Amino acid sequence: MLVRPAVGRLQVIQGGRSVARCSRDALLITASRGAVFDALGVDWIDLLAIERERLTGPLAALETGRVVRIGHDYPGLQTLTIYGASLLRGLIPVGSFGIAELVRAHLTELLAFTVHEPAPMTAPPGPSRRELRIQALKAEVKQRLGQPDLSLEAVAQAQQISSRQVQAMFQAEGEIFSGFVLTRRLDRAMQRLTDVEDARPVSAIAFDVGFGDLSYFNRTFRKRFGLTPSEVRRSGRAAE
Repeated sequence: MLVRPAVGRLQVIQGGRSVARCSRDALLITASRGAVFDALGVDWIDLLAIERERLTGPLAALETGRVVRIGHDYPGLQTLTIYGASLLRGLIPVGSFGIAELVRAHLTELLAFTVHEPAPMTAPPGPSRRELRIQALKAEVKQRLGQPDLSLEAVAQAQQISSRQVQAMFQAEGEIFSGFVLTRRLDRAMQRLTDVEDARPVSAIAFDVGFGDLSYFNRTFRKRFGLTPSEVRRSGRAAE
């Protein structure tokens, strides 16, 4: 027997085991065994009783006395509930014995599917306000990378927060603002230098990604990648 409280909380005690379900969740219990129902704030209970001899497949193999919990978000239970409600309200006419048998078979198959379908995947939690803010800050930086005068103050003003807040957000990520900017500029320079279709000189690429000092660019590039920009450019052309 499938038991589903439309509203409220229902606790079922059967075989020494107590199981509770809340509004619109369901329990599948063995109707032939004694059970105690404790209802709190329940004004309507949906019941679906199916003779055991009608059960086939995995549903027939369920252990007698086992209580199965089914969450209201299971698609099978949702379909079964709407189908049952339509029958009770006469929205699905059952005008002959043959149709009645088909309806019983449909209900049994829906119940079997509901009991054995996997639990619905829960959506991962969305990003927090702090995560969204740091994403926006990083996107602002990447958009302005080519500007030599890119500064913490300019980004803070664009995002309408204080410079101290920008610093704190990057520190919470284990970074500092200037380090993030330098790393992204070097990464972008590496992308340009390894692009065989970009034939511009190294100096042009350095200035394009926001470096105003070519010697500083060469020094920090080699420190990060272990090669000078010219060596990267030559190795790319050799590979081509």
